[in-house]
Amino acid sequence: MNTTERQKDILKAAFSLIASQGIQELTIKNLAKAVGVSEPALYRHFDSKASILSAVVDEIIAIRNEAWHDTVAEGKSAVECLKSFFIRQAQSFESLPSLVIVLFPDMLFKQDPDLLERIRSMIKETGDRIKKLLDAGIAEGSFKKDLDSRAISLMLIGGFRMLVSEWQMNKDQYNNLSLAKSTQKYMQSILLLITAA
Repeated sequence: MNTTERQKDILKAAFSLIASQGIQELTIKNLAKAVGVSEPALYRHFDSKASILSAVVDEIIAIRNEAWHDTVAEGKSAVECLKSFFIRQAQSFESLPSLVIVLFPDMLFKQDPDLLERIRSMIKETGDRIKKLLDAGIAEGSFKKDLDSRAISLMLIGGFRMLVSEWQMNKDQYNNLSLAKSTQKYMQSILLLITAA
């Protein structure tokens, strides 16, 4: 889908509404007000709330895919790719904080099984990609031979989700709280545990 500038504005407002007030407040009326257009004008860009939510999911997936593709395109070692991917994800959250909605898809998209399944698939695919990267690192000798790549993948994703949640809850209280810096420290600590001696 080629997104127009107005559609991008609508999606940005949708992310903000969902993140700040919950998905139940994402109504056409509230969204039109947030964007500064009439409800009929909003329908010229999206034909329904479902199509807006679908576009939100498309954007979440596109941001993750861009971070992944930029990371692997660098052609670095598995260790560097792993670190780079999580830092890029942190930077994405910092530049668009409302992306945190992806951390709680079961609560946000439970009324729409198709959207929930798309988010589930994205999360599974991310885990599979990280596992594959860990396996590549084991094969190249960067990571410990006896590493359980599935368990480490879960640990990396789960720990990162916790970092993002803490950052989201505390960023207003601590103006200089950097998710990217916290993620860099987190990745350095994890890499100390899993890299080969």
